[in-house]
Amino acid sequence: MVGVLIRMRLAVLRNTATGDKMAWAAAGGTVGLCLAIATVVLAFLDFSQPKMLMDLLAVTFGLWALGWMAGPTFAGEPPLGGQHFLRQPIERRTLAFGLLAAGLVSVTAAVTLLAFVALIVFAARLGVVAVLVSLPAVVLMLLLVVLLSRVVSLLFGALARSRVGGVVTATVTAAMIALASFSWVIFVGVYLLLEYGFPSRLSTFLRWLPSSWGLLSVEAAGRGDIGWTVGPLLGLCALVAVLFLLWTRLLGPQRLARAVVRGSSAERAAPRGRAARSDLGAFYLKEMRTWARDPLRTQNATLPAAFSIISALFPLILDYTGFLPFIGAATALMAASTCANAYGQDGTALWMTLMLPGRERADVRARQLAWLTVFTPLTCVMTVVGTLVHGDAALVPWAVAGNVAALGGGAGVLAWIAVAGLVPGPDPHRAKNTPLDHGDVTGQSFVAFLLTALTAAPALGAALAGHLLDLTWLLRASVPVALVTAVAGYVLLGDLAARRLRDRGPELLQLMRTGKRRTSVDDLADTPSAFQTMPPKSQFLMWGSMAIGILGLFPQGLVPLGIKLSGSDAKVWFLALYVPDFWQWPVVAGMILIGLAGFGGMLGVYLSETRKVKERAWKALRIREAAERAGAPEAEQAPGGPDRLTHA
Repeated sequence: MVGVLIRMRLAVLRNTATGDKMAWAAAGGTVGLCLAIATVVLAFLDFSQPKMLMDLLAVTFGLWALGWMAGPTFAGEPPLGGQHFLRQPIERRTLAFGLLAAGLVSVTAAVTLLAFVALIVFAARLGVVAVLVSLPAVVLMLLLVVLLSRVVSLLFGALARSRVGGVVTATVTAAMIALASFSWVIFVGVYLLLEYGFPSRLSTFLRWLPSSWGLLSVEAAGRGDIGWTVGPLLGLCALVAVLFLLWTRLLGPQRLARAVVRGSSAERAAPRGRAARSDLGAFYLKEMRTWARDPLRTQNATLPAAFSIISALFPLILDYTGFLPFIGAATALMAASTCANAYGQDGTALWMTLMLPGRERADVRARQLAWLTVFTPLTCVMTVVGTLVHGDAALVPWAVAGNVAALGGGAGVLAWIAVAGLVPGPDPHRAKNTPLDHGDVTGQSFVAFLLTALTAAPALGAALAGHLLDLTWLLRASVPVALVTAVAGYVLLGDLAARRLRDRGPELLQLMRTGKRRTSVDDLADTPSAFQTMPPKSQFLMWGSMAIGILGLFPQGLVPLGIKLSGSDAKVWFLALYVPDFWQWPVVAGMILIGLAGFGGMLGVYLSETRKVKERAWKALRIREAAERAGAPEAEQAPGGPDRLTHA
């Protein structure tokens, strides 16, 4: 049975490995291999602080276990699970053993095993007995993380169609984005820990984690303590056995599955009044109920707030609170990015709007108003609380102007992007709660983020001018400027979205139904994404420009800007704060311009590659039409023919 399941897993992976999945698997495997090698190299290092190496290995092993637990939340269920054998006469324990063995035959398990070899390297410092103890400890640690991943996957699968699952997914995704965006703060924190050592409570907490029990056993074997050598190993064995039994129990039918959308159990009378009977009122009520019931909308509402809160916690490592007043503005900015595919998330439900001609404007306005209803109170409360915690009233105009401008501009931008750059996704009743199960909205989110940030630029520019010129009235005028830009963005971009929805509604419905655009002069045939066809050189330029944009705009531009505005003396590693006072503002402005240029370069590479893809698809379409007119449809099937050009 074990051999059969291993061969089945390999066959499933081989037959489902498309170009996108292979690219993601290759990228993930490369990153994981680098991290595993870094973990092994860490075990060879020497530190001045006593037991520093043990603390660092405990942190590293804990992060590996956390990655295995968070993986199913972000990437979805494994390709071969117990649900595929519900009708087969296989004993659960036998099936569990087979699936566990099949789960160990993977790139992620091999990379994790390589990372855990660091425990053997650490044991080699302590003697032969420690090395012998480390061998079963490595095996038990690998079984622990694999079983943790499988149990979390099944438990999360039970929540995947609920609002709780949306909250969990959004929080994990927000943590990953925040870690990627503000990892420089972690490096500073690691530098301080290496300089002064781990606090005693943190060190004790890390060593009591199950991922550190093998480390405790090896360390005890090195100093000849038999009790602490055997105890952690027995604890690992017991924990692995409990997880295996729990996994075996959960391999049965999904008794915990819940409906995609669940309303309130209490019966409510339909709203009355002129507002409820109007087109705008009806669409608005529909949108608000969708926000309250759809797990995907719950995810969209949770992710921006979680990202902003987690991002604000990183500077607290350096005892800096200047980012707290801007939590609300950051939430509104991120919300415009996560909600920019509103029509794509609703699937083919657009046909209900198209069956009512002339209602497109009301539908767009209702989506804008519902988004503002969800995020305006939330961002305002976060701005007030963040300002009170920070305690400096000098940042109040900045925070209020940024929040107002981001709300109004975001409401307009997301409506226009949702129509102009729609990405087809599954219908809500078929959707899962993992980000990778939906369409690739990376480019769409970046465009929405940049455009929303541009709508806030006039207000923040007025605030900066007022601060530099020491003009209080100009600094306070940034709030009215933000209000004007917010109203303009809401009205103008909303009108553009409604007009495009009215003119291109059938084409958008076709795109959502089939994932293919209607063949016409204005709307080319199905074309692959630029991310799929982009050569390595262009990928390097695009992601390199993105990295420059992030580093220049945020850690080297906006963060030192906030530090200077708050009057703090902290310099950390920000370049602008190490130059003479006269040059600090020009350096901050230069870094912001470099960051914007980096994002502009990334967008330019993407648009250039998209144009090339459309040109190849256009050429393929012309060749196909010429072949059809000539009565030679076999040209479409010839090697290197139009289909080959379309997907080249």
